[in-house]
Amino acid sequence: MTTTRRLITGLAATALVMSALGAGTATAAAKGRIVINNNCGKAVSTTIHRTNGDMIAGTAAAPAGSSFGYPVYPGTYVVRVPAGAKTVKILDVSPKAHTWIVKAC
Repeated sequence: MTTTRRLITGLAATALVMSALGAGTATAAAKGRIVINNNCGKAVSTTIHRTNGDMIAGTAAAPAGSSFGYPVYPGTYVVRVPAGAKTVKILDVSPKAHTWIVKAC
């Protein structure tokens, strides 16, 4: 293989990788996830709220040792668990949003 041909092949591979990386950013915001782990040793109530107070998800009695996950768009949320209210921020790290894990106790 000649030097010119190697150079062209390398540039084509680089362009392919760059186009694949750039493709994810053009889509709508991906959903992240808030996960609540019940480490309390008993059933507890857990809820997820928007910052305006609207409840978007929750369980009345999550069993001990359970895990409750809910997909959310990037933004700020309030998670209410027996340990108190926790404010969490889901970031948009395109092409995916991230997960925030909250311990109930």
